[in-house]
Amino acid sequence: MNKLILILSLLNFQIGFSQSNFKIGPYYNFGASSYYGNKMTSMSANVMDMPVYSTKLSTGMGVKFQYTLKEKWGVTLSSGYQQRGAMFDKGLYSYNPRYKFNYLDVALGMSYQTKELFKKVRLYFNVAATYHKLLNSLRVNNYESYNLKNDSKMNDFGALATVGFNIPRVEKDVIQVSLFTNAGFQNVFSGVLLENGQIGKNILFGIQVGYLFGCERKIKKE
Repeated sequence: MNKLILILSLLNFQIGFSQSNFKIGPYYNFGASSYYGNKMTSMSANVMDMPVYSTKLSTGMGVKFQYTLKEKWGVTLSSGYQQRGAMFDKGLYSYNPRYKFNYLDVALGMSYQTKELFKKVRLYFNVAATYHKLLNSLRVNNYESYNLKNDSKMNDFGALATVGFNIPRVEKDVIQVSLFTNAGFQNVFSGVLLENGQIGKNILFGIQVGYLFGCERKIKKE
């Protein structure tokens, strides 16, 4: 009897799974990044100001996967390449020096879409936990760049919030246009920079444009 219940449960799960909607497709990010959390430190009688960070342009791209639980709710998973970093000492030189940090991002979260607003367009929300793996890091000025890999943390964790529109296309396809912000929780600096008291946590915001291809599996009738 227990085996029969188990078989029926698995069959029911398989039917539900086969009728579920999957969407997968590329996305592109265009925005700005900087650091937050810096502060002033003092050493003996000398007072040292930490860099005053300002924003720099940052782009990224990747692939997003979405699994619809219900009509309005879904699970999202995305992974891609993302530029981060910040300018500092802005306006003091002909070329504004900057930190250039590049990451491999992974985000896992939940999505929600409202009822149709107009012409089947829906308002879309997404919140996610994010993981960032450092690929490379540089400090760049107008005549040279320094490799900061030994003075940078290899891992960062953060949170992502997104709001935008789901614009339906042919069949099950969707164009997503949204505003997003992503904040990291870790100080990106380590080594000598950390020992000198330098603090900077990733902050990123911008526009994301994506195209998700719908993949709906149907049960074949025998």
